[in-house]
Amino acid sequence: MKISGRLIVLEGPDGVGRTSHARLLSQRLEAQGVATANFGLARSALISEHIEANSGQLHNFGPRTRALLYATDMWDQVVHHIQPALDAGFVVVADRFSFTPIIRESVRGTSKDWLNGLYASAPDPDIVIVLDAGPRRILHRVIYTDGIAELKGYESGMDLGHSNIPTVSFIHYQKLLRNKFKQLAKENSFPIVSTKGTFEYTHEEIWKHVEPVVTDLIVKSTS
Repeated sequence: MKISGRLIVLEGPDGVGRTSHARLLSQRLEAQGVATANFGLARSALISEHIEANSGQLHNFGPRTRALLYATDMWDQVVHHIQPALDAGFVVVADRFSFTPIIRESVRGTSKDWLNGLYASAPDPDIVIVLDAGPRRILHRVIYTDGIAELKGYESGMDLGHSNIPTVSFIHYQKLLRNKFKQLAKENSFPIVSTKGTFEYTHEEIWKHVEPVVTDLIVKSTS
């Protein structure tokens, strides 16, 4: 009998801990005999190097141009990586999916219907978990991890014109993103997991939502 794969998505703004939790989730699944594959924005073989090498310039493009670039990146991964992995019965753990690029450009005034259309035929996730933290907590994490120099224009939402002070603009931008992610979760009944607790506690909260989705794939010990 063919076993269908699963698509698990962790969403939320930068600095909320998505990447670390996606990595640990993959490790836990693999430790229980579940084959996994990983996905993330700007990781396609086709265009990721261009996005990363020219991120400063790309973020100065118009929102529709950025949206098309990120959609191209995702679709290249869907066709050559995600869908084949799902067809082979893998669990794909996604560190963001279509929701982040849609939210980032919708807060900049791009039509949500147009943005949704870019991803309309993408695989449906089996579960989407929204990771949540307050804007000031995220700011402290970013500064502690990467330094204040990493608060660049686009990532701080300075193109929105709220403030020319990066930290003030960042907090305002994070509030906008947080509200959008909460709205997304409410409209689609996606679980929200707070990351203000310890890393281990947050992981267990994530696992509570993931385990029912993959329980039939877990290899049971016979000992």
